[in-house]
Amino acid sequence: MKNIHFFGAALAPLFLFLLAAGCSQVMLEVPEKEPLAINSIGILPVHPAAVAVLEADAATRQQLEDGATVLDFLLGDYFQGRDNVHFIAQDTLEGLQSYASGDPLRLALEAGQQLQYDAVLVTDIARYQTRAGSTYASDKPASVAFSFKLLAMANGQVIWNGEFDQAQQPLFENILGSRSTGSGFRWLTAPELAAAGLTKKLNSCPYLLRD
Repeated sequence: MKNIHFFGAALAPLFLFLLAAGCSQVMLEVPEKEPLAINSIGILPVHPAAVAVLEADAATRQQLEDGATVLDFLLGDYFQGRDNVHFIAQDTLEGLQSYASGDPLRLALEAGQQLQYDAVLVTDIARYQTRAGSTYASDKPASVAFSFKLLAMANGQVIWNGEFDQAQQPLFENILGSRSTGSGFRWLTAPELAAAGLTKKLNSCPYLLRD
């Protein structure tokens, strides 16, 4: 019995140490920040990625411009009926001091502050390749890559970002990838692939989620 008491007494300091360590670990945990109050959102026109000014890149530039036009349309459709979302016109941006910098984030910050929006969405498109072939027989599948950044005016920080980068694969090569875009057994067009990716990404953002 004496040995048992001795063993318990020896463990008591260790137990207290572990208990204190556990408490200190809990105390050091940082609580998650509360979401910012975002009541108004500005949408910048889609920005094509920069490519070298070479004759060989003319086709790539045209693809990106076509893709930017498609994404602008898709954004308009996604946010249709949202009174708190405002599309910023190109001529408005051209009148801003930071327009010549070519930096979309600087432009978004200045535009948002001047127009008094709580946040501004920046969209960059890096690839837009159309499908070659038909719905059920494609020589070259559609391939699309773009990214989002939501910039808060209150702190000038990016509070959300999302990326979509996908080339549709044949069903027998990548069955999960094919199903993820809702394509089933058919080949999507580039606008269809872009629409699937845009909806999926924007729906993952609590500030942009469609009601």
